[in-house]
Amino acid sequence: MVMNCIDAGSENCPCYLALTGDCLTCSRLQGKDYCDCSWRGVCIYNEFKQLNGKINNPRKDFEVPIVERRTYMDDLVVFVLNVGKGFAIKASRPGSYLFMKTKDALNFYEVPISVMKADVEKGYLHLGVKIISAKTKALLQEEDSFVIRGPYRNGLQGIQTILGKRVPGHSVLVLAKGIGIAPAILACQYLCHRRIVDMVIDTEKISKELISDYLDENTFECYEGAAMSSGIIKYLPFSEEEGKKEIEALMKEKGYHSVIILTSDYYIETLGKLAKEILPHADLAMSNNFRICCGEGLCGSCSLETVTGDTIKMCKCQLTGEELLEKRASW
Repeated sequence: MVMNCIDAGSENCPCYLALTGDCLTCSRLQGKDYCDCSWRGVCIYNEFKQLNGKINNPRKDFEVPIVERRTYMDDLVVFVLNVGKGFAIKASRPGSYLFMKTKDALNFYEVPISVMKADVEKGYLHLGVKIISAKTKALLQEEDSFVIRGPYRNGLQGIQTILGKRVPGHSVLVLAKGIGIAPAILACQYLCHRRIVDMVIDTEKISKELISDYLDENTFECYEGAAMSSGIIKYLPFSEEEGKKEIEALMKEKGYHSVIILTSDYYIETLGKLAKEILPHADLAMSNNFRICCGEGLCGSCSLETVTGDTIKMCKCQLTGEELLEKRASW
């Protein structure tokens, strides 16, 4: 099975998997004595050999100061971190996330957090954290700095297909619920300068104040369903039939080229099927809700075995939205 590795050809390639003969892309680094990969970038095997069998630019933990803490709800906090301009640029891509823990905590406390906003000019990252259990509760106790590692790129499945298309008038619908608003804001920040972006948001367990603080008023004006220069924002309950009907009507009216779904698995499945039914030619992307533990494809927490016996490491493998919907039906 051909794997599309999110890190292939990047500054982090070859990675740890090359050392163990488990590279997702290179057949030579899988132990074969011939090349049958479909990779069209710089040869990963050649890079590995030129590095004398070492991995390239491994991600390392480093400490960053907390610039600001914003509390929106009892269980919803935004941390603003000073990471430097170079790191902020790398983390500005949709789907970026970090591993984060308090500076004195054991590595067991590392938690993956989606980047919500990358302020490249200041070198700041804004991270929205929903407080749920031990790992996220521990973050609330820190006053001065965090230890982070990253950035990792595979927070959105199917995003490569959407980013690869630069067509004039390309329209994107973003559907977000709960803390899915965090990667949604980053995606809109990145896409709104290149595409027409509409957003539909279910504000259950989230704050409208956060949304109004982070969506650029030059692109979005946070009125319910108001027309805007680049797109619209609607607030709709995804769990109610009326909300689903309005989403369906919006899809039929606008005929979107791409749909990004940032919700729980249940709504990914229901809204994904709705999108493919109404917009059969639209590209789909969705939040990567699999168990992300190490981000490097080593621990196996995110691994899934398909009906054909192939193992997919979901922290590294980039599927299209259509592939993910099809595979969910067979897993």
